[in-house]
Parts: sequence; C-alpha cells; structure tokens
Amino acid sequence: MKNQFPIVGIVGAGAMGRGIAQIAAQAGSRVLLLDMQPDAAASARGSIQAQWQRLQDKGRISDEQAQGWGNLLEPVATIADLAPCDLVIEAIVERLDVKQAVFAQLEAVVAPDAVLVSNTSSLSVTQIAAGLQRPARFAGLHFFNPVHMMPLVEVIRGEHTSEEAVATTVVLAQKMGKTPIVVNDCPGFLVNRVLFPYFGAFDLLLKEIGRAHV
Repeated sequence: MKNQFPIVGIVGAGAMGRGIAQIAAQAGSRVLLLDMQPDAAASARGSIQAQWQRLQDKGRISDEQAQGWGNLLEPVATIADLAPCDLVIEAIVERLDVKQAVFAQLEAVVAPDAVLVSNTSSLSVTQIAAGLQRPARFAGLHFFNPVHMMPLVEVIRGEHTSEEAVATTVVLAQKMGKTPIVVNDCPGFLVNRVLFPYFGAFDLLLKEIGRAHV
C-alpha cells in the first residue's frame, strides 16, 4: 500500500457502501463516496454522521473523533472525481454487465497502480475483471452486513489478481478493523459456499418434521 492512510473511493451509497465508507473513515482514510443517484452520496454521509452523533451522545467516541471522521468523508459527483484514489471499492447492484461498465470507467481515471475491488457476494471476480486492461490490480473484497459490526471479510483472488493487489487489500481490511481471509475465486467464495448447504439441509429437515406431524 502506497500510503499509511490511503485515499479510498466507494462506488455505491446503499447500505453496504455506507457501511464501508464509515469504517474506512474511522480507519483514517480520506473517503470519496460516489453514487449515480442524485444526492444519494450526500444523504449517506448524513446517515453516517448521525450514527457517529449517536455514539458521541453515548460517550463512546469523543467530539474530536466524530468531527475528524466527518472531515474525511466527502461525497463526489462523477467517476472522474475518484481519480486521486489509491483504492476503489465498488458496492453496487449484483449485475455483471453493470459492474464491468463501472470498472472500465474507473480504470480510465485512476492511477495505473491504484487497486480496484468489488464487494460482490456472488459474481465471479475473474469475470468482472475480464474486460480490464490491468486485471492484475483487481480483487474481490466481500464485506458482510452490517459492515460496522461484522468482523470477517473475504479477500478474493481472481485468476489474474496479483499478490500485490491481494496484500494491499488485506492491509486495508486490517486497518478497517476487519479479519480478512484470502480465498480463490469460486462460486460462493468461502462463507456462502459453506453456508448454503446448511440452509438446504435445514430446509429439508423442516419439511421432514412437517411430514411427521401430518
């Protein structure tokens, strides 16, 4: 990672994007928050500041912390505004074509050594990066909801992801107070790959219990 406190871009100001922006600012990074919906980024900043205010009111953080974090969080209006970022995290709709289009635009404006990551929970990291000129700097970074409370994150290594990109993503996750696990790109990654069979088994168990009581 180039800087101790890198400039982090967040694309998507929904629940996941807001959560990621919050913990990135709390980690000391300048955070540029972008959403394609007008005023969504500014609204997300307001929601994050309200959460900090609640923590401040409860005495869990100081006035200086709340103000300092707020000063690090900046809504922006266009992809071009993310040009200074050392790392950009995408947290938008789970559609391969939309994500590919966003990353193609990002690649055109950020520095050649900036790392690009997706918060995808279900799409192939390798496929998302397929159209990039520099797929080696692309990785997955899967947070869990609610972001500020869940300690685990998955760092996903795509087919062309460099070890440098993986290391940079791991360090950032650690600075955010998370516990990163590095996994190779595969359906469901690690957590969902393990979890979904449990859901299926539980569903079958409930059906069997229902039949037994008919």
